[in-house]
Amino acid sequence: MLGVSHATSGAALGLVIAGLAPQTVGMTPTAGGILTFAGVTAGAALLPDLDHPSSTATRRFSWASWLAAHAVRPLSALVFRLTRGPRDSGRGTHRGLTHTLAGALLLGGAVAAASARWGTPVTVGVLFVCLALAIKGLDGLVPGPPSLVIAAGLTWAAETALPGGTAGTAGTAGWLGLAVGLGMLVHSLGDAVTESGAPLLWPLPIRGRHWYPVGSPRSLRFRAGGRVESLLVAPVLTAATLALAVWVVPGAARGPARPARPAHRTRIHDRHAPGRRGMMEP
Repeated sequence: MLGVSHATSGAALGLVIAGLAPQTVGMTPTAGGILTFAGVTAGAALLPDLDHPSSTATRRFSWASWLAAHAVRPLSALVFRLTRGPRDSGRGTHRGLTHTLAGALLLGGAVAAASARWGTPVTVGVLFVCLALAIKGLDGLVPGPPSLVIAAGLTWAAETALPGGTAGTAGTAGWLGLAVGLGMLVHSLGDAVTESGAPLLWPLPIRGRHWYPVGSPRSLRFRAGGRVESLLVAPVLTAATLALAVWVVPGAARGPARPARPAHRTRIHDRHAPGRRGMMEP
């Protein structure tokens, strides 16, 4: 899928999950917290393509992301060789380990653990990487180096806005890991509706393959970057994300609804008032 499709689907899922927090975990994030969570999920939705040499994630941070990509690709290939089934083919460098449910759980858990252990430096680093990727993925909203400056400013603002409390606490670490894991998962789900599918269920054996490309029915798949995605899928995802933002964020900005005050009962002293216990009949 295109970067904008991955980023908007990640943002949409982030808005839904954060918006449902009051009903699911009994906590009401602030508007800033919801936007931060959605931004991290949007950026993390581009991370799985670190296994592709020309992806947004590989090119985003110059030599730093290039080095990360050149670590991810050999690792993915190694895991593929060690766990391949009798009918698996290819090298496992693209749409490999980073495109699995297990990979999303591992990275999300690692981010949560590292943030809880080392606190603010890890939290700020993950925020910056994900927000910078989100800006780039949302169809290059801000072109060129200034977008990294904007990402740095957003990171500074978002560092205290994450749901769960202060950066580096267990609550914040959990939300940060969840956002990263969900972003990676929604990326793979998006690739599963393209022609090639994604090995979401690795290492489960399916038809002699541990890296079986899970996907939607063939009639519902489309070519990544093709006309269907460009003219239909990407615009629909963008519209859905905007609609969710309009629906979720203003409610959080208003804060939780205050419980209604019980009506004050006026004590009636008239002994002849009807309906009163102990009233004296004439």
